[in-house]
Amino acid sequence: MTAAEAAALPPEDRPAWYRPPQPYAEGNAEHLGPGHRSPRVYSRVAAALVGGLVESRPDLAAHPEALASWADAEARAALLRYYLDEVGMIDEQTGETRETLLRNLDRFERRASDARQRLGLDPRSEAELALLRARAMREGQLTPQIDLGQLAAQGRAVLDSAADPVRAALDRVRAEAAEVAQTHDTNADDREATQ
Repeated sequence: MTAAEAAALPPEDRPAWYRPPQPYAEGNAEHLGPGHRSPRVYSRVAAALVGGLVESRPDLAAHPEALASWADAEARAALLRYYLDEVGMIDEQTGETRETLLRNLDRFERRASDARQRLGLDPRSEAELALLRARAMREGQLTPQIDLGQLAAQGRAVLDSAADPVRAALDRVRAEAAEVAQTHDTNADDREATQ
């Protein structure tokens, strides 16, 4: 007899093994547990993580798939950590470790760590990505992202300022040259006096 057939029988004729499905209302979280297997829970956490990261690192918005993978793993790991902090790693009823949850936590932590490295979210990978970008720019494989409007506004601001930047640079170079010449003349006078 299948569960569907048992459900069609009157309650007193159903077999002992049959348990009718529990009618849970929309939004019920009674049997949710950690939430790492519920898309309605971890997707909200992941969306918040992506939003916060893109706000501080807008360059990563060009890689939505990588961000989604990182945020999914990070959110699930965070939910598992929170749950294990609440209930403990050892089941109080059986006295055994919560192996399945700990294995899942380890799996999601590794996925999150790998994704962090790929996105440059840890110190070492951030430095490596910066070096690769610099090398690519130096070799002409990557053009810098320049906002021409912002560059023009900066140029106008410099030109509109009271001091002429070209004249200021020339004056600074002339002053440095005069200082070097004076030092050279002073050293030559000192040498002549000692001879």
